[in-house]
Amino acid sequence: MVDTRLLVRGGATALALALAATACGGSSSTKNNSASSGSTSGTGTNAIFQPSEKKGGNLQILATSDCDFWDPARPYYANCWDMDRLLFRGLMMYDAKPGAAGTKVLPDLAATDPVVTDNLKTWKYTLKDNLKFQDGTPVTSQSVKYGIERVFAQDVLSNGPTYLLDLLVGGKAYKGPYKDKKGLASIETPDSKTLIFHLTRPFADFNYVMAIPQSTPVPQAKDTGANYTFHPVANGPYKIASYTPNKSMTMVRNPNWDPATDKVRKALPDTITITMGLDPNDIDNRIISNQGDVFLDQTGVQQAAQAKVLTTPALKDRSENPVTGYLRYLVVFQKNKPFDNIHCRNAVAWVVNKKAQQLVRGGPVGGGAIATTMITPTLKFYQPFDLFPSDGGQGNVAKAKEELKACGHPNGFSTKLAIRNKGKEPKQGEAIQADLKKIGINATIDTYDISQYFAAHLGIPANVHKSGYGMGLTAWGPDWPSPYGYFNAIVDGRKILPQGNSNYGELNSATVDANMDKALATADPAAQQAAWTAVDKGVVSSAVYVPLLYDKALNLNSQRTTNAYVQQAFGMTDFVSLGVIP
Repeated sequence: MVDTRLLVRGGATALALALAATACGGSSSTKNNSASSGSTSGTGTNAIFQPSEKKGGNLQILATSDCDFWDPARPYYANCWDMDRLLFRGLMMYDAKPGAAGTKVLPDLAATDPVVTDNLKTWKYTLKDNLKFQDGTPVTSQSVKYGIERVFAQDVLSNGPTYLLDLLVGGKAYKGPYKDKKGLASIETPDSKTLIFHLTRPFADFNYVMAIPQSTPVPQAKDTGANYTFHPVANGPYKIASYTPNKSMTMVRNPNWDPATDKVRKALPDTITITMGLDPNDIDNRIISNQGDVFLDQTGVQQAAQAKVLTTPALKDRSENPVTGYLRYLVVFQKNKPFDNIHCRNAVAWVVNKKAQQLVRGGPVGGGAIATTMITPTLKFYQPFDLFPSDGGQGNVAKAKEELKACGHPNGFSTKLAIRNKGKEPKQGEAIQADLKKIGINATIDTYDISQYFAAHLGIPANVHKSGYGMGLTAWGPDWPSPYGYFNAIVDGRKILPQGNSNYGELNSATVDANMDKALATADPAAQQAAWTAVDKGVVSSAVYVPLLYDKALNLNSQRTTNAYVQQAFGMTDFVSLGVIP
């Protein structure tokens, strides 16, 4: 998932997630036990800040921008997947616990784990009793099926994950419920409580797919297509009372949510408000002074606040510093000249100063570690290598100039760099602009709002081609904790879409695709390791994607926030469990 698209496209919400693999390190102790006591555990990823079951009050969430979508079929920012669980329930969900327990998938609308037959190709789920939408109408297997079928209407509801298009029998031909009223035959609903999915191939990770918001039921009578994002119908503990896009949202309790059917969500606050469009430094100052409770973006405090947090024990006690599981990377658009020439792409890969990228994002604490691979250290089958080595990760200007000469542009050229207007990304863009200048590449920076960056720009290849972008900044975390859940959407040449595309560089390598298939076709760990490493090296050697940082974020909670911890499935604070001291 994208960076807060899983995450989502996080590039999550994130992710996302988007979904991030288990974070490394951290304390197993809890933080403050009351509002007045002192914490002893600092920024451990297994710690809980002020554990409490007390209900009441208003949770104030602050954000630089809106989520990409509030329609559960469409979000791909990880922080938005995290937020969605307050409004929506799907068939499965991640447990609301710190540490590795948070990566466990549990039944949500489903009464139990599914019955799996036919060599992992048939999955049968049975719904719990007494499930309702916010208006009191029942949640049925048919409404779950309809919600999933909407994902296939890519001409209307693009930008979300597209796994189901390939996984469900007949999915590639099915165009969604707006064009095909008969529905998708590979999802059976023999009664109001039963769903049976028929897959195109054995797929042991299907429960992970059902933990994505796309398994949220949607009442057909209330579906407004592309406009559903403005008025989605909740079936979780909260519903939307008011919403002004890119400005604010207020959530209130959903009286038709039955806590007896939901053992995961705590629903502690009476109300939740989101204030959007704020400057990130303003957000830091508000949370430091307890005028806001938590940062929706979950990309960490800015440098000025970071120094204050790390040197002030009372602030450090209410911070979290997880290894998020995300990779921050630079996309080089190979379909736009002169980057159709690999030597021009190599020049960029050689000249980028990753140490500078780390510094502008907050150093090893706020920025993370210098990256040389696409697979992150938190993910299984990570194998370190460096195909573009330089002293301290600071880039190699001489090598870059050699590559420019080889691509026929010894004196450089002009191009465009696309970035988001969020947090630390503008500073990242400026640092890359300065790096490119060293070898004569003059990059103009085009800045876009986070809610439109992928939806209207990077996620539509035709727009990328027309724009003349040379490069774009992004980040990605696994949609679930496996290399397939990480790589599938961003490097598979068979998954390049006209809309909602996540393979932004349009990488279409037969070698990369073949090694992905090879990794999925074997249960031998050694063979899997060899195949996934070959995928990783194939991607990096293409110079279509330039890994920059293995992401880390220093996030801060207000003093009145309770029950705050890092949800490892998303690599960020678990919004579902948060409460406040009224």
